[in-house]
Amino acid sequence: MIVMDQPTDWGGAFNRRWGPSAHLISDLVGPEGSRELADFVEAMGVSWAPIQHPGTYREHHDLAGEWIDRARALGAVTLDRTTFVGILRRKREAMDP
Repeated sequence: MIVMDQPTDWGGAFNRRWGPSAHLISDLVGPEGSRELADFVEAMGVSWAPIQHPGTYREHHDLAGEWIDRARALGAVTLDRTTFVGILRRKREAMDP
């Protein structure tokens, strides 16, 4: 499943230009999660930004502005911070026992 954390207003120049931002991840561990995230980002039409921290439990794609809406339209689920961090912890434990 593709999920994102709650969009956050970080303030400063970034926010003035792009608005709140969020992190998009797969809840799957390992290569399956990497493929799911890459396929989702491609389906969104993103070709200009790489996935950050590829192949690690921290693997994610940053979203801002209309990209948050596009992700939701394609089925990304917005999670509260505690649930989102719980997924990252589970992935870290599975990948780095």
